[in-house]
Formats: sequence, structure tokens, C-alpha cells
Amino acid sequence: MEASELFLSKFVKPINRPSAYLKAETDGVVVLDQSVFARKKSKLRRRPRKKLSRSAIKQLGLYALPHDTIRYKDAVKLHAIWCTYMEKLIEKAGCAYNVKDMRYNTLVGVLLKADFHGAKVSVVRSKQSSVIGVKGIVILDTKGTFKIVSKDNKIRTIPKNDSQFEVYTTESVISIFGKFLTYRPAERSTRKMKIFSTPDL
Repeated sequence: MEASELFLSKFVKPINRPSAYLKAETDGVVVLDQSVFARKKSKLRRRPRKKLSRSAIKQLGLYALPHDTIRYKDAVKLHAIWCTYMEKLIEKAGCAYNVKDMRYNTLVGVLLKADFHGAKVSVVRSKQSSVIGVKGIVILDTKGTFKIVSKDNKIRTIPKNDSQFEVYTTESVISIFGKFLTYRPAERSTRKMKIFSTPDL
């Protein structure tokens, strides 16, 4: 059996062999009609990715923070990174820390859309009297809460909706109502915020 026939018998389906004859044979290289082997790309329907429900996320413990492993001194490093992040945001937006400056509104808008992982905050007012005066660094920013670690290395959960926070930047301390932050960080960055609304605490 010739090399070409052997090749056809091994690699070409019987139904395609009549039209898969040699078009040329040079230096032992077999050249076949490529149209025989051209495959049409099948249109496959992409299945939508299934998202985990909130109950499944809670059951898996994806947002659970181990209380014994997170220390305040480790969060200080995260806070330093957050300060650098905020400096770049404020510099890019051309904000001003002076309340009388018209650019101050831009600063508030930047803060409302920022990511607070690593921010140093304190609770000024809240409907839950037990959290008033609590101060620490945010280690988890969820839709409805801040999880912060304080200097005593304890992790506390602070509700956003009923609280007013002071946020410490490198140059100033800014007061923010938590009601404006009741979105996930990825969602806040694309939303339009009403800066001068005053929630009822």
C-alpha cells in the first residue's frame, strides 16, 4: 500500500476519501484538498453563568472573617494603601478640602463612590448607641455594613444605614452619612449620589 493510501485509510473518514485524493506530492509531503477538512464552527448557545445566592454565600462563609487572625497592626498597612488610593482619586478629580470652596462638592462625591476597604473611620452618630464612638479600620465593606478592626484587635460590625461616620484622610476628617454608602463598592462607583440630602438619624 502506498504512503498516500495508508494516510487516507488512517486519517480520512471513508465518506470523505473519494474527494480527498492527492493534489500534489513533492519530496514525500502529501498535500490534500483542504476543503474536505474545513469544519464549520457550530453555533453553541452560551449558558448564562449561575450566580451564587446570598444564602449560598453565607452558607459557604465567603464573607466570614476569622476573629483570631486579623490584627490592627496588619490593618494599618491596608490603611496606608487606602490613603495612597484616595490621594490619587482626589488629585485626579481636582478636589478641595475647604468647605467654602466650590470644589468641595467634588470631594464629597469622590468619597461617596470610593472603596472603603482600608479606610479609618469612627462612628459619630447612630441609632444603635452601643456603636457610637467606635473607631477602627475597615476590613470589609458590604452593602449594609462596615466590618472594622479596632486597636483592641476586635472585629465589629457597624450598620451603615443608621450611622454617621467620620472618615480620616491624610489631610482632613470628613463626615459622611452611612445611608449614602448602602451599596456594594462596585455598584457605588457607577451611581449618581445626592450629596446634600440629610438622612434622619
